[in-house]
Amino acid sequence: MQEKPPFPKWRDVAEVARHYLANRESLEALDVWLNAAGANRPPARRDLKPEAMVRLLPDIWLMDYEAETGRLRYRLAGENIRTRYDFFLVGKYLDEILSPAAQDYVLRYFMACVEKPAICLAIGRLYHEWEKPGYGERVLLPLVDSDGKVEGLLGITICKETFANREDAERRAKRITCILPLDGSESSEVPG
Repeated sequence: MQEKPPFPKWRDVAEVARHYLANRESLEALDVWLNAAGANRPPARRDLKPEAMVRLLPDIWLMDYEAETGRLRYRLAGENIRTRYDFFLVGKYLDEILSPAAQDYVLRYFMACVEKPAICLAIGRLYHEWEKPGYGERVLLPLVDSDGKVEGLLGITICKETFANREDAERRAKRITCILPLDGSESSEVPG
C-alpha cells in the first residue's frame, strides 16, 4: 500500500513559490529542496545532499526545530550569512539573536514555516532593523520527517544590495513576506 502524502498539494505550493522568486540562487535552492524530496512528502534533513548545493552554500542556512521548546537553532550558516553577524551563528537560537524590534515580525514568519507548515518568502528589504539593511530574497523551506512533523528549516538569503541606512531602505524598498501553507490552503502575507 502506498503511503498517503501528509501534504498532498505541497509540490503545487512549491511551484507557486517559484513565481515569486527573481534570484537564480533562490530558485536553485527551491529545486534542491524539491529534488531531495520523496515521492509523497517534502524532504527531511537526512535527504539533503551538500554536493547538490555546493554553489549555494555561502548563502544557505539550516535550522533545527526543537519541538519541546518551540525554538529554532542554527545548525549551519554559509559565509555570506555569517558576515552579517559579529558572532558565530551555529548553535544559537533564532530568538536570542534577533533585535527586540525584529522579534515579533521575524519569529512570526519563521514559526509559520514550522507550525503550518509552509514555504515562507521574504522579498525586498531584509535585515530591516539593522543600521544598513539589505535588499533581496529569503526563502524558508520546511524539512519534514517521515511522520509529517517539521524537524527543521532549509533556508537561503540572497542580499543583492546594502542600503546606506534604514531611512534610505524604507524610502527605496518595500518588504513582502508570503506564507504558502504546504496543505494548499490560502496563502497570507505578514505585514511589515
